[in-house]
Amino acid sequence: MTNIDKKQVEKLLEDVASIKSAIDSNRPLIKQLLLPIHFRIISLIAGMAFIVLSSLYYFLLNQYGDYSGIPIMIRTILIAIIAVLYIALIVLKRVLWVKSVKKIDQQITFGQLVKSFYRFQLIHVWIPIILLLLFVSIYLYLMDGQQYIVPIIAIGVGIIYNSIGSVTRIKQYIITGYWLIITGILPLLFPTVSALIYLALSMGCGLLLFTAISGTKDSENSKE
Repeated sequence: MTNIDKKQVEKLLEDVASIKSAIDSNRPLIKQLLLPIHFRIISLIAGMAFIVLSSLYYFLLNQYGDYSGIPIMIRTILIAIIAVLYIALIVLKRVLWVKSVKKIDQQITFGQLVKSFYRFQLIHVWIPIILLLLFVSIYLYLMDGQQYIVPIIAIGVGIIYNSIGSVTRIKQYIITGYWLIITGILPLLFPTVSALIYLALSMGCGLLLFTAISGTKDSENSKE
């Protein structure tokens, strides 16, 4: 029985060493990929979009009483704007990712980049959180608990940012993560305030905060 236990321990240690080696080999690539300075434009555009669109919807809801009262043409235009912004940010992120990683390996392709990235341990944190956020948000919407969707999303995204910061040791993610978590709690403490205001404060201002602190020397030194 003792021999079996020793073999199991040795095998476990070998597995841990193998996993650590795989993570360490990917870490420079992941850190280069996630350097905050490469996401300044994306964060700026997304942050401004959250603030402007939240403010616009807040004004329209006050003007027309509820969402169904807003003229369908205005609703369609706003949805189209959101869709275009979303697609544009995805394309921009891809371009910046490839440009960033080319500094390490000129031969790397986008497919290899995605494969390396999704093999990293962070993905096992992100996917469950994103799926949970999606499920809870749909549930709250169906149960007329829309006012709680913003805090759930803000706190969930904050945890994702903190996970990135803790693994890569990039403090800009941790600062932004705590901003999202703290501001995500506010709607639970002051439920009478519009969720759109909290959305602008948490996600909008949080992304602008990330933009403001992403161009420091520390973010460049994170390459090392």
